[in-house]
This record gives sequence, structure tokens and C-alpha cells, in this order.
Amino acid sequence: MVERKNLNRTARSKGSQPVVLESATQDALAGMVLALLGEVMVLKDRLDANERLLKAAGLHGPEDIDAYHPDAEARACRGAYKQKAYERVLGVARDRLLPEALADQNAYENELARVAADAN
Repeated sequence: MVERKNLNRTARSKGSQPVVLESATQDALAGMVLALLGEVMVLKDRLDANERLLKAAGLHGPEDIDAYHPDAEARACRGAYKQKAYERVLGVARDRLLPEALADQNAYENELARVAADAN
């Protein structure tokens, strides 16, 4: 196995970046989507390798995983980490690109909470 080095290093281009789409915002969003797609492909390849190795070892394979139905604890755990991932990924766009919409949504949710509290 190859030892990975510089795990904390983040490579970024220096200097001005050309705008390919209509705006730098669209370019940033497209870059985010492509980066996420790359991560999904890496995860898919690793999952496929694990499924094949487990099946070769006589444990379980893709068919068993497809037939698996998570219990309530597993569903709750998955829901929690999905929510955190959504917040990390979409929170940046929400906070930077939609501050007015976010303020409107927060005002709406606060009003709903106030009405619900008054009803009790």
C-alpha cells in the first residue's frame, strides 16, 4: 500500500481565473458540482471494491446490500449525517448567494414558530 503524504495540503490556482459561464457565481457553482461529482465517483469505486472483496471472502455482496433494510437506529444515524453534509455543501451557496432569500425564510419560520407558540 502506498503511504499518502500531505493530506492537509489544498492546491489552488494562483492569479485571475477566467469566467467561462455567464458569471463568476455560475462558474463557482459549476466547479462545486464537478468537485462533488468527482468525490461521488471515488466513493462509488471504493464501495464497489469493498462489495467485491466481501463477496470474494464469502461474506456478502451487492445483492445483500441491495436487499438490506436499515432499522430505526441506522435510519436516524444516516439522517443526521446527511443533514450535516447538506448543510456543509448547500450552506455555502445559501449563505453567500441567497442572503435575502435566507432572511425571508428565517422571518417566515420565526413567524410560524410565534403563531404555533400562541396557539398552545
